[in-house]
Parts: sequence; C-alpha cells; structure tokens
Amino acid sequence: MTQEEPARASWDALEEPWRAAIETAWRSYRDGGVAVGAVLTDAAGAVLGEGRNQRFAGRARGLLAHAEMEALAGLPPDKDRARDSVLYTTLSPWPMCLGAIVVARIGHVHLGAIDPTWLGIERLPDLNDEVRHRWPQIHGPLSGPVGAWLAIVSCLNTSGALLRAMERTAPRSAALARAVDRRYRQSAHLPGTAAQALESAWDLITDSTR
Repeated sequence: MTQEEPARASWDALEEPWRAAIETAWRSYRDGGVAVGAVLTDAAGAVLGEGRNQRFAGRARGLLAHAEMEALAGLPPDKDRARDSVLYTTLSPWPMCLGAIVVARIGHVHLGAIDPTWLGIERLPDLNDEVRHRWPQIHGPLSGPVGAWLAIVSCLNTSGALLRAMERTAPRSAALARAVDRRYRQSAHLPGTAAQALESAWDLITDSTR
C-alpha cells in the first residue's frame, strides 16, 4: 500500500463540510497566511458561509479577519434558524470568534483541533446561566492523523503565540510542526490541495501518532 492510499481514504471519509473547511485553510496557508478555515451550514448540511484567516492578507480588517467571523457572515437573521446552524472550524475559536458564536446562538460547533493558546476557555459556561443557555454543543476535535495534521498546520506560517503555546503544552506536536514545515519548504512546489498536503506529510504525521 502506498502512502497516498491511507491518506486519501482518511480524506474521503470526512464529511463534505470538513473537506471544504480544510481546503479553505490550506488556501490561506498557500497565500502566506494562517491555515485556519471555517464553514457554516444549516441543519441539512447546505453551506451558508465560509471563511479563512486573513490577518496577513493586507486587508483593513487586520487582527479581526478570522475564519469564523467570515463564515458567520452567512448567518440567517432568524434566531431559530441560527440555533440549527452548524459551524465547522479547523481550529478551536479564539475569544472574539467564540463570543460571536455565543451571541449568534449557533447550535453546534465542530472542532478540527484544539488551540493550546486558550486552554480553559471552555469553562466560560460556568460564569452564569445566560452564557450556559447560549453555549453551543461542542464536537471534536477530530481524531487520528487528520486531527494531528490540523493541530499543527495553523502554526506553520507563523512563530507567534500558537507555536509558543504548543511548545509549552504539546512539545511533540511542536516537533511535528517543524518537521512538516521543513517537508513543505523543501518541496519545489507546495501541494495544490489540502488532500495532497496531507498525503505529502502522511508518514511524518502517522509516525508521530503511534
């Protein structure tokens, strides 16, 4: 069995919203940005909005240009429909995006990976009944090699807080991030799609998860 076959099987097993969110994150990476993507769907799975992190895209929004905020722009105005919406995000939301999710009353949030920068933020529902009432059902993070890849790919183009937090809390993941970064940088051409990027680093990822 070639390396590509199990990687492709894992990719094909993902729900379509996951594949869309991850491809969006990879486009951000290819453009020199932070590899985080998000997709908002209705209860039936139809896409309402999508976004990618564009903090370094030269746009006026700067620090506020997070993937989840862009995806939430497709939110229906009807509050009950908002509760039925589902947000898929490749990395657990930062406080700004999480606040928007809670205010919007999004019903379900699926996480690809956990951002160690904001560990403990999941305890916010303990503040009061209103926050607890509005808090979405959290699903994830994704397991296996895909989840391990998502945990490190968001810090490949940056040496900021996420990488520093990972080095403190998950040194093996930080080491994997450095190895995958070297693999991509040594290639003559970056993989064109997220599926190809996953295939390219599959051996490094699976070795790290054993």
